Amino acid sequence: MKKETTAKELFYKMIENNDCCTSTEMMIEFANRHVKAALEAASKKAEMLDDKECWRNCSCEHPCKIVDKDSILNAYSESKIK
Repeated sequence: MKKETTAKELFYKMIENNDCCTSTEMMIEFANRHVKAALEAASKKAEMLDDKECWRNCSCEHPCKIVDKDSILNAYSESKIK
């Protein structure tokens, strides 16, 4: 996974390129970048678990599966947001 831009790096890059003029625009851009990165990480790191209590109450030939919530919540470390 690529390294995400820090707030400081983004600030100087946007000032240098005259990409925006307000701190609000910079905050929105920073949030957009990290939300996209977090969603991408979650889509790649989501894990499936056997559903011990299948809500469908079915007699499947294969075990029913559920998405492991923690694998999604922990996919993108908050330490990447600087």
